[in-house]
Amino acid sequence: YRNFCNKLWNAARFVLMNTDGQDNGLAPDAALSFSPADRWIISQFQRTAAEVERGFAEYRFDNIASAVYRFVWDEYCDWYVEIAKVLIANGDAAQQRATRKTLLQILETTLRLAHPLIPFITEALWQQVAPQAGIALKPEGDTIMLQDYPLSQADKIDEEAEKWMDGCKAMVNASRNLRGEMQLSPAQKAPAFIEPASSDEKVVLESFIPHMQALCRLSDIAIVEKLPDSPAPVSVVGQCKLMLKVEIDVAAERARLEKEIARLSGEIGKINAKLDNENFVTRAPEKVVVQERERLQNFIATREKVEEQYARLKAA
Repeated sequence: YRNFCNKLWNAARFVLMNTDGQDNGLAPDAALSFSPADRWIISQFQRTAAEVERGFAEYRFDNIASAVYRFVWDEYCDWYVEIAKVLIANGDAAQQRATRKTLLQILETTLRLAHPLIPFITEALWQQVAPQAGIALKPEGDTIMLQDYPLSQADKIDEEAEKWMDGCKAMVNASRNLRGEMQLSPAQKAPAFIEPASSDEKVVLESFIPHMQALCRLSDIAIVEKLPDSPAPVSVVGQCKLMLKVEIDVAAERARLEKEIARLSGEIGKINAKLDNENFVTRAPEKVVVQERERLQNFIATREKVEEQYARLKAA
């Protein structure tokens, strides 16, 4: 509980420091350019609010607490605030306004959503955040307790933005995992190469670059038709390949790839066993069966790419 409150408090401090005295896009005629990350956090809030509504309807206060915790800790603080730093630093005026507005409005509504669970800290923060978010407090005093409780707005769920964010998260996590496997110091920047599967994917990957550089300590990112010939480890993310260009221990990387091939083969074996089971195929919902078949194809494609990388290392 203490860690959660500290996380929320620190996020609120960042928002207040970066919106105080700034153009936060609250004017009706303000020019706003919302990024995919802005639309994603708005969409995630709507899903969280819907989950909270179900929790109240079912008297599952544990589910309410879990939903609010996940949204605040994982989505807003760990991802959106960090991406917002990049957008505020590098975006044009319309993008900066949209990001500041989103930071404020999502924080303010989140405080109202979380108020029944953590009343004291949400009241204290709301008194500071509400005026910045354009809410005029009553001269005689106002309180979060008298504000409308947030309800989910399904029309604000943006699946396209959610798909973009899933891709960005995957690339950031893959870059961080490669840094960890290569035991790079947090202070050391490294160049990266990405090999996309198609020209359409290249356009999406280009939109990830500023965030990957900031969140993964990458000095430069080049999108290339083919990765450089190097024994450096390669991470397969969806249909694209990612490489950090640094010197590596070839023997250790071979061992890592052998473990990854074994893991992927295990996953493929599990799915094949399911799909070979007539009871599963006939009784499971069609959507579940289709998902399993898609997972199987993804695992097979990933294993082929890892095996290709392993063969190249073996020949090195």
